[in-house]
Amino acid sequence: MLSNQEFHWPTIVKSASVTTVGPGSKRHSILIPLSSCYNALNYVAKWSLRMKPSDASSQILKLINLEKGISRKALSEETGMSQASLTKITRALMEQGYLAEGERIGSGLGRKEVLLYARADRHRLLGVDIGGYKIRAAVADNSLTIHARAEWEMRHFAERNDKAAFLLEHIEDFLANNGIAKDSIDAIGVGVTGVVDAGLQRILNIPNAEGWNHIELAASMKQAFACPLFLDEGGRTMALAEKFEGKGKKLEHLITVQIGFGIAAGVIVNGSLLRGSNNVAGLLGHITADNKGIRCTCGNYGCLENIITYPMIELAYRAKGGQSDSLLEAYQTNDKIALDACLEAGEACGIALSNMVNLFNPEAIFVGGPVIEQLPAVFDEMKRTIKLRANRFATQRLLMERSTFGSDEGVAGALTLAKSKLLGWF
Repeated sequence: MLSNQEFHWPTIVKSASVTTVGPGSKRHSILIPLSSCYNALNYVAKWSLRMKPSDASSQILKLINLEKGISRKALSEETGMSQASLTKITRALMEQGYLAEGERIGSGLGRKEVLLYARADRHRLLGVDIGGYKIRAAVADNSLTIHARAEWEMRHFAERNDKAAFLLEHIEDFLANNGIAKDSIDAIGVGVTGVVDAGLQRILNIPNAEGWNHIELAASMKQAFACPLFLDEGGRTMALAEKFEGKGKKLEHLITVQIGFGIAAGVIVNGSLLRGSNNVAGLLGHITADNKGIRCTCGNYGCLENIITYPMIELAYRAKGGQSDSLLEAYQTNDKIALDACLEAGEACGIALSNMVNLFNPEAIFVGGPVIEQLPAVFDEMKRTIKLRANRFATQRLLMERSTFGSDEGVAGALTLAKSKLLGWF
């Protein structure tokens, strides 16, 4: 890798004069400090060595990712490529460190087939999950095995006007404390429980977090990291995690939902993320569930988020006369009032998801988040309500399960975003 020390920028040249032709064919000289170009040059040097795979290579890597070992013959049958072409591509991918050969399969005296596997050490990924209550970060390898993690409460960011720079400080400290060099990161994925502009990589709004409006996160982080950064809405990144790394690997139509202090949802139709014309498809938490409900942080009334998130279930528990200091403790001791509050939340979520089942006819719904992890009665009632309320033809063979990744689903989504974008999978 390039470094300021190796190339002695200050001793070689401090600036360069670039001549451009402007209006009226006049020539203009622009003085550019070369030291400010360090990260850009680092980026070019790094990615000339680690180029994104070609379309054919990307397709092969995607298929191998779906299997726990696959032969060249099976890949040829799946892709329609000739054995010769496939052998050439897989050889190149092995030389580039993407693939490794494993055991041989087959019986009898004939030639045995060698299974191909994706190498876990090919990439080092950084995932950042920005929620309404906490920010979580994790560094993982290509198999999404997490090697280092950290989390910070959002309240520490509330009074900071420089939120992007402040978060960058936290991330840099996290990496340094774990002995991870910034230039060893191959890609960064950021999932946000809020509204984002994925094209411009900008956070537009996080409803449950103070002051997170129009945050230029990517611009700040790109100054510090010589690798690509990808940003998207958290519900969509979690859908990608289930699709590429979880229980949804063989599915083309699925819905993912995370319920905690807010709600994030992602929809995949025909293998592709549903975004909508304004990039806000999947706002499940802001479906109106109660016309007479309280005002939501979005400005509307009766949003689902005001019924089934953890603080709102606890509020319902108190309103029903619950006496325990903790909803969770009351639930764990089989407190009837706590259970009733959870069942009402599960029913409300089930009704909302019944509508989504009727609209999108998914093969599966995967639900996770603190509410589902800690209050499983919510999930059980949600499933019961979907079976009761959704069209019976839409629920035939419908799989309803908890998230593959448990409490790590947010960072798993961010890591999958980084990996799948890096490999050109969507």
